[in-house]
Amino acid sequence: MKKIVIILLSTLFLTSCEEKKETKDYILLSGTISNPPSKEFRLGGKGGSTTIEIAEDGTFLDTIKTGTGKYIFFNPRTRADLYLTNGGEYNLTADGKDFRNTVKLTGTDPDASNYLMTKIDNIIKVRGDYAEFNSLNESDFIAKETAVKEQLLNYLDSFPNVPKEFLEAEREELNYYHLLTLIKYESLHQRYIKQPDFKVSPDFLKELEGIDYLNEDAYKLRSSYNKLVKEHFNRKADELIKNEGVDQHLAKLNVYGAIPNDYIKNDLLMSAASSGITYTNNLDEYYNTYISVSTSKSNDESITEKYENLKKLSKGQPSPVFTAYENYAGGTTSLSDFKGKYVYIDVWATWCGPCLAEVPALKKVEKQYHNKNIEFVSISIDVENKYDAWKKMVTDKALSGVQLLADKNWKSDFVAAYEINGIPRFILIDPSGNIVSANASRPSDSKLIELFKELGI
Repeated sequence: MKKIVIILLSTLFLTSCEEKKETKDYILLSGTISNPPSKEFRLGGKGGSTTIEIAEDGTFLDTIKTGTGKYIFFNPRTRADLYLTNGGEYNLTADGKDFRNTVKLTGTDPDASNYLMTKIDNIIKVRGDYAEFNSLNESDFIAKETAVKEQLLNYLDSFPNVPKEFLEAEREELNYYHLLTLIKYESLHQRYIKQPDFKVSPDFLKELEGIDYLNEDAYKLRSSYNKLVKEHFNRKADELIKNEGVDQHLAKLNVYGAIPNDYIKNDLLMSAASSGITYTNNLDEYYNTYISVSTSKSNDESITEKYENLKKLSKGQPSPVFTAYENYAGGTTSLSDFKGKYVYIDVWATWCGPCLAEVPALKKVEKQYHNKNIEFVSISIDVENKYDAWKKMVTDKALSGVQLLADKNWKSDFVAAYEINGIPRFILIDPSGNIVSANASRPSDSKLIELFKELGI
């Protein structure tokens, strides 16, 4: 009898422990980052993001209360994608000098995280060079992409202990990634083989027939579905531009604004308007069109603030100024140093591919207008640790004109005042310091020379 009582008590104790374990409503994340690049990281998830403080010895410890799901452990230079489960305890280690290749996660069910942290490298390994992949002819591309899809699914299955809900969600994500790869092939193939008239065969996108592009839950949770939806509606905007000659910026507003799902509609409108409003040449029309189709009060307030700021950048308004920017040639330079001349400003960075693509055209225009009443000024917004890269690139590429380095990169007052959130960005200022165009044509655009001629430069 005594033995039975002991067994029953033991069973009750174990059951109680199991119940406590199951009802733990937090996640413990600890770790050590040797040679940390900063004293802070961020942990982003469905509940937003929080700051992770890194101690002097590289250790950290945090309690997460937002439950099971995907998280991103990141700072401005690197990231690790994680999947953490409620009640779990995890330990993350990495060397800050080579974070991506050294990061490891141990603890409760780490397989899902280890899959996510190696997923991109595996895709690159299986797919090969992106340009070569999308340069394949249609039949070879289909064969290759079919094999890639199968290998990506096999790689997922090679992690045997991922949670069931994660496995199901990731299989769905990989399928959307496959469909996204298909829908992007035509435009990418045109670019890489330099045949803008290339068209896929009529049945190429057959797999996309019947796709619901209004699935709000999938849009919120599946990044590839999110991109697939955006690609789908962007194609409709391209048709509007081609068939009806609608302005490219307004076309997106018109197409997105007609989407019947408010969440998807407003998210796409915001993503378009937050940058599009800074590039349009028809500010009032753009803003009024946006307001007429948006149903998000918070988004409207944000875009209205941008609109009011941009109104201050209209033609003829005094230009925001920069003061004492470091000059590659030595000393410092301010906008006021160019008073009496037109100033064509190129805002760029060493890491910006589209910026570098404009360099040959910019050099050509500079040469054409040498000794004219205009100064060509390039302002780099490279961060502090790219300082040497900036100086080296100016030298190696023999960049001409006045080469300056902004004082606080993206956060420079001049950059913020011009609402610059994408580069390259070109600005033209007149001899009196007033704005001619806050969004001037690129050097590679013939409209720039037309504008110079109109101004008599």
